[in-house]
Amino acid sequence: MKNIKRIIKDDIISVTHNLFALVVAIGICILPALYAWFNIYANWDPYGNTGNLDLAAVSLDKGYVDDEGVYRNVGNEVIEDLKQSDSVRWHFVDTPEEAKEGVESGEYYASIVISEDFTHNMYNVFTEKVNKPQLVFYENQKKNPVATKISDTVVEKIQTKINSKFVKVMTSEVFKDINKVSDDIEEEGGIDGLIDKMKRVSDQMQDYQNTINSVIAGNQVLTAAIKTANADSKVIGERSIASADALENTNNSIGATQDTLNDYVNQVNLVVMTIQTSLGNINNKLNQAVVLNDMKAISSTISSTQSDVELAKTDIEALEDAIDATIQGATPAEKIKLEEAKRQIKKVRNSVDKVDGVVSALKVDGIGDTIISNIEAREADAKRSINECINSINDTQGSINGQLIPQLNQCMDDLRIVLTDASTLMRQTGQTINGMDKVFSSLNTAVNAGTISLNKTSQALGEINTRLSKIIDKVDKASNNEKVQILLDTLNGDPELYGQFFSEPVQIETTNIYPVENYGSAVAPFYTVLAIWVGAIILAAIVRPAPSSKKYPDMTSTQRFFGRYGMYFIIGQLQALITVVGDLAFFKVQCLHPFLFYFASAFTSLTFTLLIYALVEAFGDVGKAISVVILVIQIAGSSGTYPIELLPEFFRNVYLFFPFPYAINALRECVGGLYEMDYLVYLLELSIFIILALVIGVWIRKPFKSLKKYMNKRMEDTEVL
Repeated sequence: MKNIKRIIKDDIISVTHNLFALVVAIGICILPALYAWFNIYANWDPYGNTGNLDLAAVSLDKGYVDDEGVYRNVGNEVIEDLKQSDSVRWHFVDTPEEAKEGVESGEYYASIVISEDFTHNMYNVFTEKVNKPQLVFYENQKKNPVATKISDTVVEKIQTKINSKFVKVMTSEVFKDINKVSDDIEEEGGIDGLIDKMKRVSDQMQDYQNTINSVIAGNQVLTAAIKTANADSKVIGERSIASADALENTNNSIGATQDTLNDYVNQVNLVVMTIQTSLGNINNKLNQAVVLNDMKAISSTISSTQSDVELAKTDIEALEDAIDATIQGATPAEKIKLEEAKRQIKKVRNSVDKVDGVVSALKVDGIGDTIISNIEAREADAKRSINECINSINDTQGSINGQLIPQLNQCMDDLRIVLTDASTLMRQTGQTINGMDKVFSSLNTAVNAGTISLNKTSQALGEINTRLSKIIDKVDKASNNEKVQILLDTLNGDPELYGQFFSEPVQIETTNIYPVENYGSAVAPFYTVLAIWVGAIILAAIVRPAPSSKKYPDMTSTQRFFGRYGMYFIIGQLQALITVVGDLAFFKVQCLHPFLFYFASAFTSLTFTLLIYALVEAFGDVGKAISVVILVIQIAGSSGTYPIELLPEFFRNVYLFFPFPYAINALRECVGGLYEMDYLVYLLELSIFIILALVIGVWIRKPFKSLKKYMNKRMEDTEVL
């Protein structure tokens, strides 16, 4: 910190002890303020001088004589109104050609021509062939874009006045006709008939009201039903999804069952093949048996075969039990396939039982030590039985491999497909039913909206009927002379008064939130922030960056960086102070919170000077160019003059990444009034760019040091830049 203060002190002494440097420093302090002041003054009240805009007007209106013989000329009335207007400078010419020529030559910004049948069309709008009253508007959009917007506004105001006059005329004519009707009723004396009609209308209105009330009651029942259906749909949807989960679990279990069945079938098949081999061995040995030792070997083979037969019978029983368990949860079609599989297994069982019988018979008949004397007699029977068993075993193996295994696998695959489809269907059903919540909500909203409209309609009918009933009661209680007067009072009215009302049926009461006195005060935040940025750029262009290590060899580059920034900071704060004092004291910009206005400006100057100084220190002249590019983008797209919503998409996407919007919004809070903590929020958002500047100046600057020297050297070599 001591070294940083030393550099700052040396810089201040260098500037203050050199008259030329001091004058330049003072100029740098004042120039940004002048930039802001001139722009604020130019925009102080531009719309207050619209009286200097030249517009032309000419009326060709021939006028119109109404049914009462009164001459009307609305075109002349419009011209007279324009003569009394000082919103723009009107020039009244004689011909439409002169008005158009003045616009083309640039003498006038715009011109208005009133057609010759203007009044006639206005007073004959109820005829069969309706022609709208017409104004012809010429506008020179080349001369000035803002002036054309002002002239558009002027024409719209004229159109609004004429429309108001038109409605007033039409309403007056209508009520004049109503008065004529009342006169006819009075002359014809049809009071009793009219009263009867009024009573019938009253009864019909009561019927309408009762019908509407019935519909309202029905809507209330419908609303309750919708709520119940909505609640039920949620339960059904949850149950459907739960069922889908259960089906998925069952499907997974089917896969395990299929693996188990295949294991059992493979085991049975393996045992059958073993039995087949054993029977073949027995048969071979019988063919070769001539001595006692061979007969003993045959007896041993028979015992082994009998053990295999018992194992096969056990596996077949397990396979039958597994199929019985699967049948319980299968569909009718799948049950048929499983029953067929059971029949094939039964055939296998019968073959195994037959083998078991033959083997047992061979063993019981005593193929062993005691049957040598009878061997020739027994040999033929044994061979025949064994051959029959071998054939039966071959058939059994063919049934297992050719029918049983494919049928079981096909049945299991079909069952899994059915369960998968059922699970998907149940899940989709559950999701669809859950989605009905939005449908029921929309339906409930529509029913409620309809109920509100019906309630208002019923209320309006009730009020009209009440008023009509009061009139009927008054007429019934009154004498004959009074009856006529009551009806006339009801129907009659001042046509001019009615016309005035219907031409301006709505009065607009405007309440300004955060009112600003003038346009100059409104744009002061933008031009003040802009001036601070321009001042920082001027500062970077004139004041050198961090001093060299030759002058301060005992200091680090970071110390030299912050030491030279001290001069940037001091001049930047003077720029902000001078600009703010001029805004508030000289131009009297509206500001509800002057100190906060200055503090935000000073904080903005700190941010801008540090950011631009860091860019220049890190990238040299390229950093200066980057600062100018950022300035150009922010002038166009920072919402300083136009709302950001009106700007092209590019600016709407990038403006949040620049510091201008946050600084401008903070100053606007001071001009128009604070809202909650927005002022502090904007300053906190602006402080992000201080962190960015420190990152650039302290860390990013170092890797680019060699590149900056190289670029500066190349630019010096040009002897131009």
